[in-house]
Amino acid sequence: MQKSNQGFIQIIIILVLLVIILSLLGVSLNSLFSNPVLLGNFGFLGTWLAGIWNNYFSAVFNYFWGIWINLVWQSFLDTMKGFQNSVNPFSPK
Repeated sequence: MQKSNQGFIQIIIILVLLVIILSLLGVSLNSLFSNPVLLGNFGFLGTWLAGIWNNYFSAVFNYFWGIWINLVWQSFLDTMKGFQNSVNPFSPK
């Protein structure tokens, strides 16, 4: 259980160190996130990325996601349900 929390703790430590480094460099996070130019740029970037995702990548992703669900994931779930019911899916019938 402790092993699964290591990644989360590392992210928290990295974020704290990032805030400390930015503070030592004299960057104010309050003024940074209230800057209208910065907010406008991130708004433009978000709109642009959403448009690219909706127009180009979502159809391809959904196609491959459907293949993944039908071929791999459903087979995996069936195998796990077999293990849960004490059925060996690898033995000949």
